[in-house]
Amino acid sequence: MNETTQQPRAGQTVRAARVVPATPAVAYQACTDAASMPTWWGHTENATLYLCEADVRVGGHYRYGIRSASGKEEMVGGSFLEVYPGSRLVFTWSDTVAGKDAAKDAAELVHESRVTLDLHDLKDGTTRVVITHQGLPAAEANRYNAGWHDLIQDLTLHLANQ
Repeated sequence: MNETTQQPRAGQTVRAARVVPATPAVAYQACTDAASMPTWWGHTENATLYLCEADVRVGGHYRYGIRSASGKEEMVGGSFLEVYPGSRLVFTWSDTVAGKDAAKDAAELVHESRVTLDLHDLKDGTTRVVITHQGLPAAEANRYNAGWHDLIQDLTLHLANQ
């Protein structure tokens, strides 16, 4: 089975999309390989992905430690709800209190939302990447909108240089 059912909480939705210079399989690998993600994630914002753990399977968990240019650290994590290699990935996204594990310390969550990564094969060696983040608090929507657009730019530059 490739998916579980979980509805996002009510809230704001943001979406970022871009055509990247890679096949869906290559783009998917770049977005799910815990060893290579730190080489490109956050570069536009001068951020560092200093922790990247991912068990990419339905029910598997992930954790990302993100350090901003100013040195502020944020932990995010969650679980994978749908996994379709090369085409779609759906996962929960939980911001946490500093030092807590989002996948394990649910009582410490600041909020939980849902992210969908869709990869559309354009049949010319490129892929349209669409990231949809649902269930965001209104006060955070603009920050996440900018962040996801920056992230797709980072992914595009990474794939162009491979």
